[in-house]
Amino acid sequence: MNKPKPIQQIDIIKIYETKRCLVVDDLTEVRASYKRMLRAFGSQDIHTAANGDQAMELVKNHRYDIVISDYNLDESKDGQQVLEELRYMNLLKYTTLYIIITGETSREMVLGAIENQPDDYITKPISQKMMRTRLDRALIKHEQFYTIKDAMDNRNYGKAIKLCDDGIAENKRFRWDYVRYKGQIFILMKNIHGAKEIYLEALQEKEFIWAKLGLARTLLELDEPEEVEELLQSILAIDPRYIEALDLMAEHYLKQKKYAKAQDAIERATKLSPKSINRHRHLAEIAEMNNDDEVCLKAYEEAIRWNYNSCHAQAEDYLGMARKTVEMTTGRKNKESMTRNKKAISLLDRMTRRFPDANNKLKSAFIESQLQSNQGKQTLAVSIFNKAEKQLEEMEFKDVDAQLDHAQSNILFGDKSKAYTDLFSISKENKDNEKVLERIDRISDVPITVASKKCAAELSQKGIQAYQRQEFDQAIDIFKDALKMFPNHIGVNLNMMQVALAKSDKEERSQELYDWCEKCLSKVNAIESTHNQYERFKFLEKQFHSVYQEFLADAG
Repeated sequence: MNKPKPIQQIDIIKIYETKRCLVVDDLTEVRASYKRMLRAFGSQDIHTAANGDQAMELVKNHRYDIVISDYNLDESKDGQQVLEELRYMNLLKYTTLYIIITGETSREMVLGAIENQPDDYITKPISQKMMRTRLDRALIKHEQFYTIKDAMDNRNYGKAIKLCDDGIAENKRFRWDYVRYKGQIFILMKNIHGAKEIYLEALQEKEFIWAKLGLARTLLELDEPEEVEELLQSILAIDPRYIEALDLMAEHYLKQKKYAKAQDAIERATKLSPKSINRHRHLAEIAEMNNDDEVCLKAYEEAIRWNYNSCHAQAEDYLGMARKTVEMTTGRKNKESMTRNKKAISLLDRMTRRFPDANNKLKSAFIESQLQSNQGKQTLAVSIFNKAEKQLEEMEFKDVDAQLDHAQSNILFGDKSKAYTDLFSISKENKDNEKVLERIDRISDVPITVASKKCAAELSQKGIQAYQRQEFDQAIDIFKDALKMFPNHIGVNLNMMQVALAKSDKEERSQELYDWCEKCLSKVNAIESTHNQYERFKFLEKQFHSVYQEFLADAG
């Protein structure tokens, strides 16, 4: 392979002549201006789109070499969402240059745009000279690796690796770019061990950020977590805005079951790039594991907030938000809970119009019946529930989540016998589905499966032993872990409340302990007088009102 000669101006014009371009902007005069610029550079085949939807349609039907898109596109998808959707639908080839142009310079917007890896990001105002300089630079580098990208587009990874090796051996200037591409190709080939070796070799010569990120990714994939945290911390020490490092850090902590640290990492990432729906959804899931209701609910609301025109929008974000609202407002009649219920009902209505699938409507109805009940509208709640229950019975195929929402409604409306019969049946039919079993444990106030009964008993025993030793902090941590798995478990909630009150009495009252008592109380205050824990509940309730009389007065 001969070393490539430096590209001359005449060569650049010839390159532009071969490129089909797409210009995306909602302003007619701007589209015309960019089109004139591209013609001056040498391009002849230039298409234009006035919004994101038009751009998507054109890309589906044509192959483009260069896409230049404004960030703001009126009411349609913005430039970032167009890029995101093109990648999601595998419509954007490696051999296509994607340039984002914008007048916005906020950190959140810039980081969000860069996260989707456009080939360049240009801020306004833009002169023809600036456009030429930036586009030439991006195009020249793009052409340097064009044959590799073309092989990647055609999934001819063997050829792509050979081209990378040739480039590494013969092109000193772009050597590390070839190495970086080689690591990326090994990842695409699922050759994680090979990618790991590439990144290790690169780091022996220089501490490249991309190599550290690549190595961390491969170590996580290979379940070799020992060096991951140190690698990622070293990146974040250089610049705490490396979003990918924060995402990988969250994944690392999740594997270690350090949910609080995982939540902190992913929260930092969402603040840097607030328009990422998938990340907000992931934050909601992690916060659920961490028993952080407020963050979980807020994350679902943020996912919904940014989902307009997004390819990643899902009905499940609305349903997750509404289920969490039910969990947080059941047993609470304060103004904040009423406001949250109304908001959830409104968003569920929006969801059924946007995602009008029969199962979505059914799940929405069961959840709405719970929300209306929490609003004190019992007649309306029962009416909605009865209608939905009839529809469920008539369905040949019953969605598991709809069945679980149905069971949760039955618990709320007092038919616990039927609910637990259904939950036990669902657990048997889904004995290998961890997500279903976890949700069953979160719904019921008693463990259903043998494994969950054993786990709840063991945690309770450990917590009680710590309490008896007056090691209150340890006992609280144990019961926190138990409540992550069994948030409605009557015994666990009462145990947590008893420890919190004991710590308040022996040491000091605090807002955190008050919040835990209040939360546990709301979970069990619907306990029936015939329940074997009822007297204990009444005793702890009375003790709570006595110990936290001032806090309750302030809250009321």
